[in-house]
Amino acid sequence: MTLLGRNDVQAEVNERLRQHRESCNDEACNYLEDIKDETRYSILSHRWSDHEVVFQHIQTPPEKLAKGWGLLSADAKLAGLREHLPSEMGPSLDKFARFLDVSKDKGCSYAWADTICINKESSAELDESIRSMFAWYRDSHICIVYLSETSFQSYLGSDPWFRRGWTLQELLAPRRLAFYAKNWKQLTRYDCMKRSSERAGQGEESSEGRLWSSVANITGIQVEDLHNFKPGLYDIRKRLSWASNRKTTRIEDMAYSLIGIFDVNLPIAYGEKERAFYRLQVEILQNSDDMSLFDWQGEASMYSSMLALSPACFSASIGLRTEDSLRAPDDSICTQTSIGIRMPPPVYHLDRQGAQRSWKLPDGAIAFSILGASSKPSHHVILLLGAGSRRGQYKRLALIEMQVGRDPSKQVSDAVFVK
Repeated sequence: MTLLGRNDVQAEVNERLRQHRESCNDEACNYLEDIKDETRYSILSHRWSDHEVVFQHIQTPPEKLAKGWGLLSADAKLAGLREHLPSEMGPSLDKFARFLDVSKDKGCSYAWADTICINKESSAELDESIRSMFAWYRDSHICIVYLSETSFQSYLGSDPWFRRGWTLQELLAPRRLAFYAKNWKQLTRYDCMKRSSERAGQGEESSEGRLWSSVANITGIQVEDLHNFKPGLYDIRKRLSWASNRKTTRIEDMAYSLIGIFDVNLPIAYGEKERAFYRLQVEILQNSDDMSLFDWQGEASMYSSMLALSPACFSASIGLRTEDSLRAPDDSICTQTSIGIRMPPPVYHLDRQGAQRSWKLPDGAIAFSILGASSKPSHHVILLLGAGSRRGQYKRLALIEMQVGRDPSKQVSDAVFVK
């Protein structure tokens, strides 16, 4: 293999397309499938170390290696870098070399690794890469998962790969994965397939089936969801809960790493910190009528009491049944406005002496909304609201689980905005 830039890869693919078009005289000739097979690429999923070989090391080699650098093979470049880079980068060079070996064994013409294929000094390239990352993993021939602290399949749960934010989409997006231990020994006999038609022989008793079961137990993601995941605005709370125990080096990446999972458009703006997750939630609520976005516990966003500070708030929930959550025909989607989130009707006044006298109410509660049915029989998930800073504005106080009668209370007549 050789190390190519984006333009080089595009030029190669275009040349292959030209050759196939010229040689394909039959109208039924499906040369695009041939191109797809010829340009298979692997993609690496791994945990970054403190001493990684990055784009600049490959693009701008040490002065002694500059002459003829572009003509060297990937193996020769890595060997040259090993002699000139600090010894701490040795494990990173080893990782990349083994990744290339595995990629060739898997029949791939190309290999992609984020550390050396993204120029993070270019804000435009970084922005494009973050937005495209899910699709790149989805379209790969195979995703090579390197577990740097795992020796055997039985030790999977302790590997930090399962606790990083970016690796969530790297687990969900690919259709085929191969898991490797720290000694680069594959943890299963065969590659782990996701498409049901290709999983023959990968039942629960196979090494692949046992691995999927272990991954499900570690991540809290059901095997069915691992195999059949589709990006989009589905099962909002459940998908956010998958990220609730994960961490990223930069606060913003907890939101950016979820862009592809929800298939939303979110501008990248490093430096905004917690505001990134707030903007992600706003984008979700503007395009979805799934009230489970509000089913969280913990600290609220500083920008809205209705929205969570971080995915960690979704590790615990009341248990709103999304199939029974409130969806009024013409007024179902909550909308973000300059004075807060407009809640769809009905919203009720609290009657502390009447129908709600038995409820455990926080100080300041004056109204409530029924978000939908609870997982507890005959109970509903109730959003308790307090007075906001201006007339007609409210703030979220708590989420509780209670039984509600047919006529719970008097409705609030005006539109309700929660800030």
